Amino acid sequence: MYLRSTPQGEFLRTARWGWPIFESLHFIGMSMLLGTVGVFDLRLLGFARRIPIAALHRLIPIGISGFVINLITGFCFLSATPDQYLFNLAFRWKVTFIAIAGLNVMIFYTGVFRRLLETPPDTPPPLAARMAGAVSLLAWIGVMSAGRLLTFFRP
Repeated sequence: MYLRSTPQGEFLRTARWGWPIFESLHFIGMSMLLGTVGVFDLRLLGFARRIPIAALHRLIPIGISGFVINLITGFCFLSATPDQYLFNLAFRWKVTFIAIAGLNVMIFYTGVFRRLLETPPDTPPPLAARMAGAVSLLAWIGVMSAGRLLTFFRP
């Protein structure tokens, strides 16, 4: 399979500390992602109403950076052992949850976000914003859970 012969796949299979370093980077990326997007989602659900939504939204680039780290390290894992991922039900669920999160963020920013910024402080966010926050939080929890289950459902 082509992915196995890539330099990053070869590196992760042969370098003694390659896999543990990339796993650590993957964990850091997920922490950055959920640490910022998760807090923003909780604010959308109505928690911490005293914190302005715009202030929390300024942290989202940190979450995006974490997602990029995870995308890169995840592709490297896939390159190293493609059979472990491509034929793994947990991996398919993980990709499905990522797709749900991506679709949710697209819908959020094309429709809900503008109305959300017009909401007076200390009032409950609109229902559509709360739904977007709930879907996002559940999707990322699904991504993490499915990712953790990858090692238990190896083909």
